[in-house]
Amino acid sequence: MTEKANSYVKPEDVHAPKRHWKLFHVLFDGGEERLGRPGLNHSLAIGRWDDKPVLAMRWNGGERNPIGNPQSRGLPTWFIVPDQHARQILESDDFNFSDNKVKFARDFIEGRRSYFLTHCLTPWCANFKNLVLASYATSELQTTLKDLEEGKPMFHCIHCDQQRVPTPDEAIRLKSELEKAWEHHVVAATF
Repeated sequence: MTEKANSYVKPEDVHAPKRHWKLFHVLFDGGEERLGRPGLNHSLAIGRWDDKPVLAMRWNGGERNPIGNPQSRGLPTWFIVPDQHARQILESDDFNFSDNKVKFARDFIEGRRSYFLTHCLTPWCANFKNLVLASYATSELQTTLKDLEEGKPMFHCIHCDQQRVPTPDEAIRLKSELEKAWEHHVVAATF
């Protein structure tokens, strides 16, 4: 028996408009729209809109409308949740997120932590070439940027307990992400 293909665009595949939106992590995927399941076919994610950390939502769609909503010029997009509503949505009983997941999302949205995805490069690690999440306290980003310039270990894999320095490509991307996070931290502190 062959498995049926998805009749909706998966939320991790929604990257438009690329000029403004950068998906970081899908928190919830409610699946495709089905009769008898009204209101359950939505998704929730965290990402950056014009480099600002935000919470985003969308309706996934189904066979009749695989692109879902919102959409622009035939491409699936996200609706950016206004800041004043993000906390209530994350803590809603509708999602039943763990306290750790809520904290992870809130720390990202509220700019308390900066995150960076990389891969474990330890050949004997059970997590070899799989994703590893690096997390940095926003209040310590100046020190972290200095450590990056000095080539100190920045990444740690909890599976093999190994630390490593970023590759040259990772260092460029990490520096860019940390500098953006620092700019947002400084702006937020002035309000």
